[in-house]
Amino acid sequence: MTFIPPGAKISIGSLDEHSISVEAQYNPKELQIDKSVPWQKHNKANANGLQLEFTGAEGRTMSVDLLFDGYEEKSSIQSKVATLETLATVRDESSTKDEMRRPHHCVVVWGTVMGGGDNKFKCVIEQISTKYTMFSSDGIPLRATVTLKLKEAERLSMAASGDSGGTGGTSGTSGSSGGTTG
Repeated sequence: MTFIPPGAKISIGSLDEHSISVEAQYNPKELQIDKSVPWQKHNKANANGLQLEFTGAEGRTMSVDLLFDGYEEKSSIQSKVATLETLATVRDESSTKDEMRRPHHCVVVWGTVMGGGDNKFKCVIEQISTKYTMFSSDGIPLRATVTLKLKEAERLSMAASGDSGGTGGTSGTSGSSGGTTG
């Protein structure tokens, strides 16, 4: 089963539980994708100057602001924010299965930047920050901006720390071993 995005709005969904997804109410005005290329100083001194060594590939990172606005309809936007927080939360910390003791493996889809096929941005949520900017007279949140920081990850695995507490790590390269695929 594959996550199928709704329409042409940016959407983020779980590759682990396909029923969990959020479609942005409005497409973001900008989307930032960064890719680090790791270089280190080479140990050997070179008479011609500094020598650099490529140390391996890293996944891309993405930062995006999503605006949710229920003012016109006088409806709460809390359920959309809660769904994004669910995607960033450990699925079942008491489970004996490693894949359940980590947050969701997600996919972001939007237009041709992150469209169909192999161009989907498979990722994990590294950080979620919510700024509530409007409330009803009852205190119901009517407008919010959610900033997501995402890290590309083709496969996920648990940290090899021997810690049975269930805190998991991610591997951002497609060549990592022992993970589950999405």
